[in-house]
Parts: sequence; C-alpha cells; structure tokens
Amino acid sequence: MTHTLQTCRAMDAHDPLRTLRELFVVPEGVTYLDGNSLGVMPKAAAARVAQVATEEWAQGLIRSWNSAGWFTMPQRLGDKLAQLIGAKAGEVVVTDSTSINLYKVLSAALKIAASESPQRKVIVSERTNFPTDLYIAEGLCKTNGLTLELVHDSAIAAAMRRDVAVLMLTHVNYRTGAMHDMSAITSAAHAAG
Repeated sequence: MTHTLQTCRAMDAHDPLRTLRELFVVPEGVTYLDGNSLGVMPKAAAARVAQVATEEWAQGLIRSWNSAGWFTMPQRLGDKLAQLIGAKAGEVVVTDSTSINLYKVLSAALKIAASESPQRKVIVSERTNFPTDLYIAEGLCKTNGLTLELVHDSAIAAAMRRDVAVLMLTHVNYRTGAMHDMSAITSAAHAAG
C-alpha cells in the first residue's frame, strides 16, 4: 500500500499517541527519525537536569547516591522498562551504554573462549552490522591478536567453525529491519562447539 502525504497526515490525526508530541521539543518543520541514538528532548528534561545539578549534585554531593536514589536508579529504571518489554520486575537493569556493554560482554566471552579453547581466534559478525559494534570488535581483535570475519547474512550459520571464539550478531538488522533466524544460527553455533 502506498501512502501519500495526505494519508499520512490523516493517520497522524487519528493516532492515539499524537498528543505525546507536545511533551517534546521538536524544532518547527523538522521530521526527526533518529530516536535510537539521540531522541528529541523532553520538555521536562531541562528543568530536571538543572535540579539534579544545582540540588542533588551541588548541595547533596556524595549523599545523593542514597538521598536522591542514584544508587538504586538502575534497578528502578529497569523495572519501568521491564513493563514495556514483557519482563518481570527485577529482570531488567539499566546500565552503561549499549557500546560499553557490548565491549564488556565481548571481552568476557573472548576471555572464556581463550581459556577453554585457545585455538578459537575469530570473531564472526554480519557484514552490515552496526558500525560502532564492528569498531568495538576490531579494537578487541587488534588488542588480542584475533581476526574479525565479516560475512553476508546468508552465510552466518556456515561461518560457525571450530576456530570461532564469538559470534557477534544482532537479532534485527538496523538498516533493513530483517530478522535473523536466531534459533537456526544458535544451533549452528552450538554444533561448532
């Protein structure tokens, strides 16, 4: 089905979430679609940032880890996020950025692979994986004397060999929206050891 500007505006007019736009600062005449890395600013954010800086940080200092709830914030935010993704309270924690967490998990997986199977010296990833993810893998390969092998999505399962230490793969391709058959790929990875 082809949508015209007129049909899109009609759908927008009937969207039950349309009033939420008023909660954000959206420059006039801008259609902003980059919500994955830096979404539009909520109108309440500026006042909240000022309050954190001038009260919680400037006045509360180190006490704010407890008095302002900074210490438990990862769990509290995780519980709110859990509701959106169908998880239970206590199952989700909001932590570092995706990139930092990817670095941590890749580093840990490579350390495990090196201790259990020293011959495993390859990280396999999809050729069109998110660029930052690939930069992280490249850096770890240089640091650890490993090889990064980039394959087309159709060749991922076939790339699972005994020399592969880690398969770094996202479930959904960020450019195309194509979803991988993770069950089949996981089976191929398990079969390779």
